[in-house]
Amino acid sequence: MTKNVIQIENIEADELLTRLDKLEGAISALSVQPQPTVPDTGTDYITRKEVARLFKVSIVTVHDWTKKGVLTAYKIGNRVFFKRGEVENALVQKGGKYVQ
Repeated sequence: MTKNVIQIENIEADELLTRLDKLEGAISALSVQPQPTVPDTGTDYITRKEVARLFKVSIVTVHDWTKKGVLTAYKIGNRVFFKRGEVENALVQKGGKYVQ
């Protein structure tokens, strides 16, 4: 096992400890990754998986419908959401019956 020696000059021990505490706090703050939040606009957002479950289709089909313009997708961060009301309207327009 090899020891590495770091020599610090022109700094008091108390100041070094204070700086290390600040650095530790900054690292801790960075380690807590904020989760993307859905804006609270009064609109209910659902995921692709929930849309697929609602229509009883695969996620690939939901993706195809989004590309064709049947459904409108909203990206928030890296995630894709759909407005529940728009999904329900699309279901009714396709001749389906929405059962809650």
